[in-house]
Amino acid sequence: MDKQNKPGFLDFVKLAKQEYQNALHVHPELVELSPREREVFTLLLTDMTLSEIADELYISYSSVHFHCKNVYRKLQLSSRKQLLIKYKDM
Repeated sequence: MDKQNKPGFLDFVKLAKQEYQNALHVHPELVELSPREREVFTLLLTDMTLSEIADELYISYSSVHFHCKNVYRKLQLSSRKQLLIKYKDM
């Protein structure tokens, strides 16, 4: 924390790394995902549509679709519904 006890950018980075390590402890298969696939994976856990995910990440819809297919394949899933059921604790 900085001098005013407000979290700074580096505090958030440290927290994000810690959360990722915690997630890997519970779901070690997530290590197989690329950084962009992890971003898409995280947004797939929300109620965002693929178009909204594309807008959020500043990539095309087809890129999101491509990353989704890779995420599902690497995690041995076949749908977003399966992803949501398996990773509902995240």
